[in-house]
Amino acid sequence: LGLGQTSGRALLIDFSDDELGSEWTEFAFNGYLPVDQKQRKQALLKFEKKATRENQAQLFIETPYRSTVLFKDLISTLLPSTLVCIACDLTLSTEFIKTLTIQEWKKQKPDVEKRPCIFIIEAGF
Repeated sequence: LGLGQTSGRALLIDFSDDELGSEWTEFAFNGYLPVDQKQRKQALLKFEKKATRENQAQLFIETPYRSTVLFKDLISTLLPSTLVCIACDLTLSTEFIKTLTIQEWKKQKPDVEKRPCIFIIEAGF
C-alpha cells in the first residue's frame, strides 16, 4: 500500500503491491460509519458481504476518538476469515499499516486510540 500526499488533503493510494493481503484493484470509499452501534454493525456486515460478493475492498474512516470502539465492533461482528487492514497515522513517524484476518486481530489488538485511521474490509479466504 503506497500513500502520498498529492495536494491539499487529497491522498494518492497505490494498491499495486501486496501489502493488503491479496491482489485487487476495485475498492469503494464509504466515508464514516453510523454513530449508533446497531447501525454501525449492520453497515459492517453490509460491507463484508459486498467485499465478498463483488470482490471489492470496502474502505471507511472513523474519527480518532471512536477508532477503538470501531475496532471492537469489527472483531465482534465480522467473520473470522475476513481480512481487515488498519492504517493509522499515515505519513507520520508513528504510521501503522497492517492486514490480518479478524481471527488474527482478536489476538493482536492494535493501539488505535485517538489515532486517525483508515479501515479496509477485504474478502477472506
